[in-house]
Amino acid sequence: MRLLSASLLFCSLGYAEVVYPGFSLIAHVADGGGMQTEITLTNLDDTASTYTLGFFDDNGNSLSLVTNAGLSVGTSGSLEPHASRTFRTAGNSIPPTQGWASIIASGNVGASATFRVSTAPWTGSEVVVPADPARNNRFSLAFDQTDSAVIGLALTNPLAFFITVTLTFRGEDGSVIATDTFPMLPRAHKAITTTSSYPTTAGKRGTIEISTNGILLSVLALRFGRSAITSIEPLVAHTWSNIDNGCPGCWDY
Repeated sequence: MRLLSASLLFCSLGYAEVVYPGFSLIAHVADGGGMQTEITLTNLDDTASTYTLGFFDDNGNSLSLVTNAGLSVGTSGSLEPHASRTFRTAGNSIPPTQGWASIIASGNVGASATFRVSTAPWTGSEVVVPADPARNNRFSLAFDQTDSAVIGLALTNPLAFFITVTLTFRGEDGSVIATDTFPMLPRAHKAITTTSSYPTTAGKRGTIEISTNGILLSVLALRFGRSAITSIEPLVAHTWSNIDNGCPGCWDY
């Protein structure tokens, strides 16, 4: 889990999520052990919007973090038209803490997280990731671990009930390399290093299929090799989504 936290700092996400009124989430937050997370909320509307920012740990319990707004499990407030507000963790949690963040807004409030590290050899490294509107329940992504590379996955169940998640690793010929099914508690977060959890995938390349029996799931995937860390953008087909995005014929990303 700590390895996944560190790898976040080196990836570069070249995409932006669609912003919807209502709910979105940051699939991974980390503090301590040289890690610091900064979350920025931006009101994209011409009218004021309200927001509630909440933090949850791996087990779905409220997570208390020290931020520039004080010690809390979250905060609520309002944003004037096109205004923004930033919440920064202290970076000194002992032991290091990880989980995820939820954002509930009355209007179109965009959110992003900046992850920073203050320990060598990565001092000053940072990466920005967009919030996830959490509207899909099935994903497919490429993996390549042929050069001692490792894939890190962060999964978040933002729902108020149990879900079951299935992971299937396939080789380039489509054959199954490994498969696993596990439950996730309400509002739970799970970090996975694939070569540790599924050693038969080491040295191989192919695809990872991730699905849930719930209506939605949030997935963050990273690939870290000998000298570089990159993000893996999951492919999500509109026919795999349970939630209508209000745009007939559009893919629901």
